[in-house]
Amino acid sequence: MRLLVPIFLVFCLSNCTYITREPGNPPKIDGIPIPDSKRTVYVQNFRNNSYGIAMHTTLSDLVKQEINYRGRFIQTREKSQAAYRIYGEISHYQQVGALLDQGGQQLSKEMFVVCKVELQKAGGEKIPLERTEIPARIIYSDQVGFMETEGQAQTRLLKILAVRIAEEMERAWYYSIAGKIEGEEE
Repeated sequence: MRLLVPIFLVFCLSNCTYITREPGNPPKIDGIPIPDSKRTVYVQNFRNNSYGIAMHTTLSDLVKQEINYRGRFIQTREKSQAAYRIYGEISHYQQVGALLDQGGQQLSKEMFVVCKVELQKAGGEKIPLERTEIPARIIYSDQVGFMETEGQAQTRLLKILAVRIAEEMERAWYYSIAGKIEGEEE
């Protein structure tokens, strides 16, 4: 029994360090890891300039989760501690019927959303993005096939959009600092 306690303790501690470590490897430029000070980011709550009710709060949370999951940025809760800031606004939301049956009843619907995004350095300098407006579109049905409610479909749509936003932010951030790590000798 005395032997099991230390083994159990080592097992628990090793699992805790595994869970709390950053996912994946930190990004590198020419084999040099990017310093943590260049990886800090603050995600401002997104704004809503569309008819989609409360979509902006869900999208803000999903973008934060996706950034944490990907592990390239280190998120901070304090805006003043971040080297970069992400801003976004849902500028367009549309839902239309896409497929009708023989009686004219809607079988499936299409959802479309566009989000304007911006990446800034802490001083306010904007980082050029490949796209400043990122779209996402899905087709769903509450009657046939893989049935889902409007709320479930909206969440799926916003998850797709969050992945696209995170990819765009990472790509723009990486190319803005590639070869420009301060403090490193060339």
